[in-house]
Amino acid sequence: MRAHVFERLVEAIETADPYFKQKEDAIGRLGLTDLQKAVAAIHILAYGLPADAVDEYVRIGESTARKALHHFCRAIISVFGEYYLRAPNAEDVTRLLKIREECGFPGMLGSIDCMHWEWRNCPSAYKGMFTGRGKHPSMILEAVASHDLWIWHAYFGMPGSCNDINVLQKSLVFSAYLKGKAAPVSFTINGHTYDMGYYLADGIYPNWPAFVKTISHPLDMKASHFAKEQEKARKDIERCFGVLQSRWAIVRGPAYGWNREQIRDILTACIIIHNMIIEDEGKLAENTDYDNVGVGATPYQTITQERSEYINKHHKLKNLTIHSQLQMDLIEHQWMRHGTAKGD
Repeated sequence: MRAHVFERLVEAIETADPYFKQKEDAIGRLGLTDLQKAVAAIHILAYGLPADAVDEYVRIGESTARKALHHFCRAIISVFGEYYLRAPNAEDVTRLLKIREECGFPGMLGSIDCMHWEWRNCPSAYKGMFTGRGKHPSMILEAVASHDLWIWHAYFGMPGSCNDINVLQKSLVFSAYLKGKAAPVSFTINGHTYDMGYYLADGIYPNWPAFVKTISHPLDMKASHFAKEQEKARKDIERCFGVLQSRWAIVRGPAYGWNREQIRDILTACIIIHNMIIEDEGKLAENTDYDNVGVGATPYQTITQERSEYINKHHKLKNLTIHSQLQMDLIEHQWMRHGTAKGD
């Protein structure tokens, strides 16, 4: 990250958490500064260092460095979490739809997938539940990322023995849509109009209109071309996981903490700062408006109306007919674009 981003973090955490304010001891000597504590935390996150490895660099003990890391993560979440972990608002949705419409996927809001993070210090009582496809226990991160690598949704903490469908059933990725609070989406493909966005996903996800998957065994050129384009566009989430791990070595290696909540805070803080860096690099700077963060108020509805709308949206979310129609429309749309490109 650039220097001014780090300075912004230090200023924010000092205001949010009294722990980072420099204090005097019993004989009047000044203690550690907010800069020393923040540098120690960033070094542990960025380089995956053990807590006692930053002693010589910032003159801070192992227990203090570990405590500074946890306070740093909690402060980052409390100050920046509301904005940098938000769901796409109306302006974000408009921009995302425009970008992906140019690539042949109108209505696409991003790509969804899961990543395993090994938990080396998993307590023995939990090892059976958290050990899945690998030899070591792990926890799962479900994320939605757009082409610019901004992470719009993150759900972390499910045991490694679960698969992507188990995580989906527990996550809140569709919570805003089911409650009627999601930003409106409307697009037309092949003469059909849809009012719900979708994510590109791999084959394990269910056949819902909210997921567009590849075709495992395409039988004609249209299906083959669609499968190639879908798999190419879905690499956004894989790239995002790769960048997140390369930027924060603590995520690339195994998690050594004992407390699940603290490990969750570490990963959440890494995602928030990741989004801050993406914004600082200029990919989202033109859409940043700190004076209008959040969503507008909606009129009050009775419980009966809310329940009815929730049920209708829930059925619509899992409608197999709409899923099949959307996939066929996208196949035709991609083939038409392919033919136009070859003609040019």
